Amino acid sequence: MSRQGEQDIRWLSGYRLLAAILVLLVIIATLVGGYHRHRDQALATSLALLGEQFAERMQRLHGRWLEERRPAQFHAQGQVWQFSERGWPLGLAPLMTPSSDCQQLWQSVMGSSSLGNLPLQFRGMAGGCLIGAESHWLHYRFADGRVSPWRAPPGGAERG
Repeated sequence: MSRQGEQDIRWLSGYRLLAAILVLLVIIATLVGGYHRHRDQALATSLALLGEQFAERMQRLHGRWLEERRPAQFHAQGQVWQFSERGWPLGLAPLMTPSSDCQQLWQSVMGSSSLGNLPLQFRGMAGGCLIGAESHWLHYRFADGRVSPWRAPPGGAERG
């Protein structure tokens, strides 16, 4: 074999190696992208399900508030609960900062402040609480007790 033929074979094997590496990188990028999409969907679904449970438990406390003839505070589940004028739990008495009240409220009815291995974040805001992880948030409203997805990125809005 000639020297030129050997050189061509070396170049060809280099091109093959480069093509194989590029194909592997495309496969890895596709797998990583799919993982992140599925993880994001799983996080959104898990948070939505937890939000439904939280809303049901808030409704039970609201019902107890109605049965107790609408006190500002009452004892339930071994805790002293503080309620809004419309009868939705604000937090455990005595109220502290809005964000810590939201966290205490969640922990007292849900038992945990994490979503799997992700810690939940809590932000008090005017008229409610934001509860979330990463880019997924729930909004609990003190006016009507609804828990709904929160699409806007939460700022530093605090409850007044």
